[in-house]
Amino acid sequence: MRPPPSRAEVVVVGGGVMGAAIAYHLALRGVRDVLLLERGALCSGPTRHSTAIVRLHYTQPLLVRMALHGQRTYRAFEQVVGSPSGYTRTGMLFGVHHAERAMLEGNVAVGRAEGVETYLLDAAQVAELEPRIVAEDLAFCFEPEAGHCDPYLVTAGFAAAARRAGAGVYEGVLVEAVEDGAVRTSTGRIEASAVVVAAGAWSGALLEPLGYTLPLRAAPAEVGRYRLPPGFGSPPPAVADFSSAQLYFRPAEPGVLEVGSLDPRHADAPVDPDRPPEGAGDATLDGYRRALARRLRGTEGGHWRGAWCGVYDVTPDWEPAIGAVPGTDGVYVAAGFSGHGFKLAPAVGVAIAELVCDGAAQAFDLELLSPERFARGALVGARYGYSVLG
Repeated sequence: MRPPPSRAEVVVVGGGVMGAAIAYHLALRGVRDVLLLERGALCSGPTRHSTAIVRLHYTQPLLVRMALHGQRTYRAFEQVVGSPSGYTRTGMLFGVHHAERAMLEGNVAVGRAEGVETYLLDAAQVAELEPRIVAEDLAFCFEPEAGHCDPYLVTAGFAAAARRAGAGVYEGVLVEAVEDGAVRTSTGRIEASAVVVAAGAWSGALLEPLGYTLPLRAAPAEVGRYRLPPGFGSPPPAVADFSSAQLYFRPAEPGVLEVGSLDPRHADAPVDPDRPPEGAGDATLDGYRRALARRLRGTEGGHWRGAWCGVYDVTPDWEPAIGAVPGTDGVYVAAGFSGHGFKLAPAVGVAIAELVCDGAAQAFDLELLSPERFARGALVGARYGYSVLG
């Protein structure tokens, strides 16, 4: 592949789902000379490890609206973007301790006010929906339209559509430094009217020389693939168990669940994003197995069929930074998604394109997620929270 040109209108740093969505929306707006630069291959970083769950259960109305836009985009991806997203509707249950039922009710009310189909279920209703779920000890709500996608198909789809609209997509180009008006790369310097940093856990280091501190931790996100025992039957819905288990799982291909953690304490042991662990630890998988058996009857006798460790770019309030980088003229950031980036990527693509092209985001009011909030100490607080939800 030829090296990228030395001049662009907009350079987007990072070829995961976020960068690809941003490049697509910029090109769709008619921006000439959009360059998407990825240090490895498209979807070779944290996006490739995403379980790509698409759900709308959030505590902040803004996040609900952004996730709803994402879900609608993924469901109509072939018509909108021109390629499949792998969207699979499974429905999703969210369970909390009965003592936190009021918080659950609050989140359901937030969703319903934004047009989300979501409702509370008692144990009998959960049993009717999925009799293998152990439901008596928790309060539940259900989101019937929740599902998941294929993260590679989505990233490649956004990138291909960006190319068709005139953008350049370059793999194997390492951005070594971001300047106000340029980037320095492994293939040379590229001048640009605007630079968008969507490089996940690497974003903070790229922005720091500009005088802006984005407080990020690279948190490990361990996921196991659990082969259900023979005769388990039809797949269950996805489940988020916010009790002491702090566990989620979703069906993958027939007979397999992908299982991960909802416990925010995993951010207390950050990893090097360039050298993350190869897979999930034995103790982690044993904990997942026991928690899964307590929540979903019939899983005993299954076994693990692989595991991996993704990387979350986590901010102090577990909310992303989206907007203009303070102290710069034409540098923007979309990072710190703390595990929620896949759901929000289509909305972020729209918002960043508006910021670059129009000077302000119109579709979504991003003030809550301003990159300036960390310096001001104005961290986002959960309106109703039994975990880190956003």
